[in-house]
Amino acid sequence: MNALSPISPVAARARPKLAPSDWIMAGFRALVAGGPEAVRVEALARELGATKGSFYWHFKDLRGLHDAMLEAFERLATSEITGALRRSGGPPRAQVLRLAELVSTQPEAETGGAALEPALRDWGRTDPLARATLERVDAQRLADLCAFLGAAGLDSARAAEGAVRFYAALLGLEALRITCGIEMRGPLLAVARAILGEEAAAE
Repeated sequence: MNALSPISPVAARARPKLAPSDWIMAGFRALVAGGPEAVRVEALARELGATKGSFYWHFKDLRGLHDAMLEAFERLATSEITGALRRSGGPPRAQVLRLAELVSTQPEAETGGAALEPALRDWGRTDPLARATLERVDAQRLADLCAFLGAAGLDSARAAEGAVRFYAALLGLEALRITCGIEMRGPLLAVARAILGEEAAAE
């Protein structure tokens, strides 16, 4: 078959169809690798082995992809985690400890791995929409932490303070995981137990 031969219908059907999520995941990986400037249609299409036309089938423009990336991150970073935890049931104190374990899990390489959230926070320093998304994520996470700690028996003041302590530890440990290769689970569980008090430490 020479270079000018058309692609056969069978070969065309053999190509896997890309979904919007494929472009979103590729956008995350590009963001981690090179920052916002690396999230370009041509570069993403090249990585995915697709055409720019495939991109524009799903997104109006690059800003549309950016919006979809931020929406996906907001969902993954908040409601998907807490929703799964609430559906799993269990004693409230055990749920707090389980939350510490869940958020300590290394993110999948498909989404950019452990460096994704730091890359998004860097993006938020220069992009107003990214910053607004991160502000909502932070506020929702703190609210969810307060709710879990309140259900575990802490009064409102202690729950609010504990939520800040837990979240500050989480963000710091995420940074150290990247720079020092530390495991987050043990230190974050220790913070959670300290917030819950001696009763939780004995469980």
